[in-house]
Amino acid sequence: MTASATEREVATTMAAAVFQGDGHLSIIERPVPSIAPADVLIEVEACGVCGTDIHVLEVPPAHPAFPGVIMGHEFVGIVRAAGPDAIGVEIGQRVAVAANLSCGSCSSCKRGTPNHCEHFTTMGIFRDGGLARFVAAPASACHVVSKDIPRQIAALTEPLSCVVNGIEQAHLLPGEAVAVIGAGPVGLLFLSLFRAAGAGLVVMVEPTELRRDAAKRMGADVCLDPSQGDPARAVRDVTSGEGADVVVDAVGDQLSQALSAVRVGGRVLLFGMNSRARPSIHQYEITRNELTVLGAYVGSNVFPKAARILASGLVDLSPMISHRVSLEELPHALDAIRQGRAVKVVVDLMAGS
Repeated sequence: MTASATEREVATTMAAAVFQGDGHLSIIERPVPSIAPADVLIEVEACGVCGTDIHVLEVPPAHPAFPGVIMGHEFVGIVRAAGPDAIGVEIGQRVAVAANLSCGSCSSCKRGTPNHCEHFTTMGIFRDGGLARFVAAPASACHVVSKDIPRQIAALTEPLSCVVNGIEQAHLLPGEAVAVIGAGPVGLLFLSLFRAAGAGLVVMVEPTELRRDAAKRMGADVCLDPSQGDPARAVRDVTSGEGADVVVDAVGDQLSQALSAVRVGGRVLLFGMNSRARPSIHQYEITRNELTVLGAYVGSNVFPKAARILASGLVDLSPMISHRVSLEELPHALDAIRQGRAVKVVVDLMAGS
């Protein structure tokens, strides 16, 4: 495939959400990107806002990013042009992008763990991402998604892939009890997939009423407010005193609570990330209770599976989207996230078109 007339028909500039450093994000004009030989040019339909984006915009930052980068790593769009070496996708196809890019040749990639690539980089963090009308992406990172899926839902393919990776590591058995600490977007994705995988009981631990309400709409059996008492004890109370078979920390600093809420011989999955967290770990407790503690990081290797799950209709993710905004409205939506007035924000790049 070659760059075609389609590429020449697009505008030469576009509005983009650019990280300026020191917690600042600006909506400014940027050139429409050119494409490398193995890239495609994507007209972005929608892009989700992730907790990582919020961490990048903290002062000091809780996650690194390159100043000047166009943010956004959860996006879906239509391929409008392709370089001569781009294979696997065609102009006109709708794709979601596995924004965590790997080299394919290092030892981690060769052993089937591209999420640990020695040359790992992320679109929207270290390379321009999807919070703009157009984005250039490697064709190898693009996965075709059904045009029947609403664009705000299709934009969730990337975070869903990360959670699919976590679910697979948890090895849930049908009928098991699960507790998820944190009912933010990631926690709600865990809820949906655990429910679809046959969990017998799903308990959500979340201090924000807005997010607890979303969890109830998405099928949680029990929603606990940790400000109203010891959540680990409450998890044990609803599991006949035993604790949950699987506990997920979807926040990043809840290891101690997770260890207290899991049953003897159970599994703790650490998914949320907080580089500043320094939990007190009681190794004796892990050893004596024969606990399995697992970490899960991104989901590049299961991205196609996430796309298939969305296409199947197996999960309904619409209740978690609290805000659909235009690019110009993004700064106000970020404030809503910071103030606990939003669950999941999706930016509609086609708004008004």
